[in-house]
Amino acid sequence: MQYFRKPRLLFALVLSMALVLGVACGTSAPAEQPAAPASSGSSAPAASSSSDSGSGSATGSTAPAASSGSSASSGSAAPSGSAPVAAAQPTAMPAMEASDEVHPGKVVWMVGSFANERMTYCLAGGGGHDYGRQIHAFLLESDVQDGARVIVPGIASDWAVSPDGLSWTVDIRDGVKFHDGSELTAEDVLWTWQWGMGPQAQDYATGGACLSNSQLTETMEMTGPNQVRVSFNSVFLDFEDDFGSAGGNWIGTIYPAGLGQGPSVLHDEQVELEFDRNPVGAGPFRLTRHVASDLMEFERFEDHYYHPDNGFSENRRPKFTTLELRLVPEQATRVAALRAGEADIAPVSIGARGQIEAGGGRLLFGQEGAFFFARLLGCWEATLPCHDIRVRQALNYAVDRQSMQDKLFGGPDVFQPKGFPNVTPSTVGYVSELDPWGYDPEKARELMVEAGYSVPGQEGGKEFGKFILNTWPSAAVPNLPDAAQFVAEVWQEELGIDAEVRVSEESAVKKLTRLTEDAYGQVLFRDNETRLDGSGMLNGGYGRNPDRPDRSSRDPEVVALAKEIRVIVDPAERVPRLTEFYLRARDESNELMMGYVNIPWGVGPRIKTWEPYPLAFYVNSVHTITLDE
Repeated sequence: MQYFRKPRLLFALVLSMALVLGVACGTSAPAEQPAAPASSGSSAPAASSSSDSGSGSATGSTAPAASSGSSASSGSAAPSGSAPVAAAQPTAMPAMEASDEVHPGKVVWMVGSFANERMTYCLAGGGGHDYGRQIHAFLLESDVQDGARVIVPGIASDWAVSPDGLSWTVDIRDGVKFHDGSELTAEDVLWTWQWGMGPQAQDYATGGACLSNSQLTETMEMTGPNQVRVSFNSVFLDFEDDFGSAGGNWIGTIYPAGLGQGPSVLHDEQVELEFDRNPVGAGPFRLTRHVASDLMEFERFEDHYYHPDNGFSENRRPKFTTLELRLVPEQATRVAALRAGEADIAPVSIGARGQIEAGGGRLLFGQEGAFFFARLLGCWEATLPCHDIRVRQALNYAVDRQSMQDKLFGGPDVFQPKGFPNVTPSTVGYVSELDPWGYDPEKARELMVEAGYSVPGQEGGKEFGKFILNTWPSAAVPNLPDAAQFVAEVWQEELGIDAEVRVSEESAVKKLTRLTEDAYGQVLFRDNETRLDGSGMLNGGYGRNPDRPDRSSRDPEVVALAKEIRVIVDPAERVPRLTEFYLRARDESNELMMGYVNIPWGVGPRIKTWEPYPLAFYVNSVHTITLDE
């Protein structure tokens, strides 16, 4: 079978700033439940112990050289404002610079959530980015080149897709080590895929990508000593986004076969629990201390593979010794800790800038860190008001995003009403025509009246009834419920809709909307991860699973268009067709047009330099951190 390499696309970035996040008051003491610490050079769990959907510039270094000789991309269409970029060729190894010296100190990074504290993506319920990305290494890595996020080699030195789009083959580089000193091999990659994407993963996985991919995977096999191939039952062009560090999940991380027990152990709950207590990865840090619901402490892994001796042009080993992640859900407490010098980095409120600067700190911004994902559910049911496209469009025209910018987010450079919904300016296929419609309450009322509904100033139509927006308190966008309430109040004022915001725990909202039809005729108002490739919308919202309760549409024409575009492999044809689909979906208005937010990070005075990645709401770009003496 002849394979070709998928071009690494260059993605344009928007230089917008800041996010106003309301500073909550109060704090609660976490319950301390120490986990077994990992020791230096510790081994994987012994055999005797066996028995669960949510963005500063970064370094512009060149992509690492692929040890297997990754070639330049073929000519293809790039997203708006972008151009294809070739894979980097081998370069002379730079000499060790002063900036590569390791500081003996500790960085304290406060975070808003530890998820469920499981140490593998498939068991972490879609959370755990902050710690999982430190312990484990990705099959594909990412970089920032010329101000844009790009895919570059990682554990995989090269990768290729078959002409029919069904199979992906990856070459595994030599020289990657796990924390216990053992070599990471193609066998470990194969086992990680079998465990996380095999059919049996449906029985235990909670991570959404594992559950989805396990329904699509046909075969996984080693095709050479350092080569592994996975084949799917339908065209799968999400591979780079799913299995790279720039993606919205961390399914691309690789674990030792059998979680240390060897490839014959596919799924053993006791082994998995022991791995949670003593995880072994190939990432830049080893977990050395874990106090449940309180803190995780990590030690720099000297043998992390991403450095010039392994053919890379950059050293991504941390430039400090210890990283401590501390769970502090309350923003007020994080701000106070930054000001007092008890924390070095934390997500904060733009309104806390003065307090942080008074303590000698500053704000940095991770651009396009999250987008507002607001889907109207079950609108294919003819009895629901949202079944009428005029109603769905009216709901969009009635949202005053300008006022939302000014009153809730503090100005035009804070919340950006751009894109639709997971297609932001850095996403392949984005064009400015995808940006939300302007605020037009008169047109919104006209559409509602045409659809037969009563609106303020014009009675006599049908009553809309109760309209519920389901949301949760978000660690990435802490004022998410406030944004939902803002939208609800606008609908009440402009359209006379009795809109109610219901705030529940994240897992409960996901269960309600993903697994049941109980929320039909309601809104799922959540945040989600921005991404380089937004074509997953075709799959999850319009494509592969026609019975999925939280899909966007069952319109045969729209679904057929999604299916047609989903199987296009050639990027030169695929990119403009993706744009075509996004524009069609925007006009259908099964999702609200909202926009994206940037992630504001409070940075203490001990941090000399840090260059946060765009498209990242989690702990990221740690290798760019340097400390003052």
